[in-house]
Amino acid sequence: MKKQRKNSLTTSQLLSIIKKSGRFSEVTEAFHDKEAEPVFCHYLYSIMEKRQLTPKDIIGSSGIERSYFYHILSGQKMPGRNIILRICLCMSATLAETNQLLRLSHQGQLYPKVRRDAAIIFAIEKKYTMQQTNDFLIREHELPLYREENT
Repeated sequence: MKKQRKNSLTTSQLLSIIKKSGRFSEVTEAFHDKEAEPVFCHYLYSIMEKRQLTPKDIIGSSGIERSYFYHILSGQKMPGRNIILRICLCMSATLAETNQLLRLSHQGQLYPKVRRDAAIIFAIEKKYTMQQTNDFLIREHELPLYREENT
């Protein structure tokens, strides 16, 4: 079986390889180049660099605890879906970037048929801030990204 880089194969091609393979090792040959697989923390850092954002910028605007964010950036921790969404909104990430970060963290990407996800997609497309998105979710009677503490 001819080796191809994972990134050059479509989902249909991968499925075809799986169906036609006699041994799983033939399937794993399609994934031979491990370096072609994106890593969550590297992709996050690349978006930050593109937007010229520092960890301090994200920490300050997202409300995420400092040490936890640095653990995320180093790859020591994998954040949950709401934390990822908060980070994405603070970075003004595009919908494609947001969905890629969700995929890389093994979280479900935003799905337009789910009402809450549709609201978040709407907010991303309208370039809402994290606070505006959270307020919007509350107004729409959807689960917010975070709950504000009573002070």
